[in-house]
Amino acid sequence: MEILTAGQMRNADKETIANIMPELQLMENAGFAAACQIAHRYGKRPVTVLCGAGNNGGDGFVVARLLRQRGWPVEVVFTGDEQKMTPAAAANAKKFKGAVRPLSLQSLKRAEKDGRLFVDAVFGTGLSRPVTGDIADFFNALNETATPCVALDIPGGVCADTGEVLGTAPFCDMTVTFCRPKIGHFLYPARERAGDLVVCPIGIPDEIVAHQNPAVYENAPDLFSIPAATPYDNKYSRGAVLVRAGEMTGAARLAAAAARRAGAGWVGVSCDTRLQNLFALDAETVVQPADTAEAFKAQLSGRKISAAVIGMGLAETPRAREFLDILSASGKPFVADAGALPFIKTVKDPSRAIVTPHAGEFCRLFPDIAGKNKLDQARTAAKTLNCVVVLKGADTVIAAPDGRAAINATTAFNLATAGSGDVLGGIIGAMLAKSLPPFESACAGVWLHSRAAESVGRPNLTAPDIIDALGEIR
Repeated sequence: MEILTAGQMRNADKETIANIMPELQLMENAGFAAACQIAHRYGKRPVTVLCGAGNNGGDGFVVARLLRQRGWPVEVVFTGDEQKMTPAAAANAKKFKGAVRPLSLQSLKRAEKDGRLFVDAVFGTGLSRPVTGDIADFFNALNETATPCVALDIPGGVCADTGEVLGTAPFCDMTVTFCRPKIGHFLYPARERAGDLVVCPIGIPDEIVAHQNPAVYENAPDLFSIPAATPYDNKYSRGAVLVRAGEMTGAARLAAAAARRAGAGWVGVSCDTRLQNLFALDAETVVQPADTAEAFKAQLSGRKISAAVIGMGLAETPRAREFLDILSASGKPFVADAGALPFIKTVKDPSRAIVTPHAGEFCRLFPDIAGKNKLDQARTAAKTLNCVVVLKGADTVIAAPDGRAAINATTAFNLATAGSGDVLGGIIGAMLAKSLPPFESACAGVWLHSRAAESVGRPNLTAPDIIDALGEIR
């Protein structure tokens, strides 16, 4: 699914209003969709709808009217300036025949007594300044209660394009957004405020969405196609991965095991001769000693090797840089992580590379862009390096040099464990070996990695647990 910026969504609204339906009908569709979701989730109860003066507030007035028609006890708290209401919001405010009150903390006190639900329709996706004053005080007070809150489109106080919280924002149980999700729904800290995300169609055609030229997507199987096994496969046609090991041998062993479990037909480990007995413990791994750069180059020259993985457990030394240069010159697609990352900027042609830094590694590699939001960080780095960047974390972003990006929507906090990144590198290596292009390989690897962790279903998983779970992902 495409993820839109606030500007793209506004343009899609305008094009729909110009060519498909009047603005009031589009607003009615949005309010109807949200009212249905609220009624389905919560059942009849007292509700307070917080409405601003913009079109998000207009959506809120529609929700208030429709829930009142269903017999819900509904009040509207108007938070804006009546003189600054948009025409569509003003029209729907007139249609609402229930109580409209000014903003007051008294409504929170009532909520604690009558099980009230709040609906946030204050700002919507157009907010670009910090939330201050009475509404900030109200959001802060709401967050100190157990009162449920539903946001329309995006929680008030969240920047739709960056995931920043501008001053403050409510912690919502659910966010009902329209047509397509927005960037702020997926990036932290805003993602934590959105709660469960529900995307509702409101009559904007897919063609109009396509006219906005979206380049950011929710990471999902629609973005990649992992080749299925056929009767004509052999171990090499399924993908052959070579892992270059470092001193910390456990990292390379995890990467190799993950590549095997992710479907590579052949996995080898290139290592110093003195370390080969440690890798020989894994019966499925082909151990290939290489003490010199020349020996490593010879290993890569074989036509059967289709992708490589480097950096896991590798010390940041001139030797690591030499091995990375050889790998880049080989023409093989590869994953670079950990000890290989500091040298990726000096590689002559990194276009076939996928780099997988976590936040700390990224800041050291790109201190000049570390202050931007995560999506911009990854996209800028991908363009600068001319390779795919996987910026890891709870909201992993995959970015390509051409501007395409995907944000991983599967939340698996239990991936914060030693060896998890090594496993991810091995999975992506297997995808590269199956001839998926770098961006698609990275998207597939990140998706499989997070789905495997999610399927384990327990908080304290270990890296081998992720590998074991890969075989169950379909």
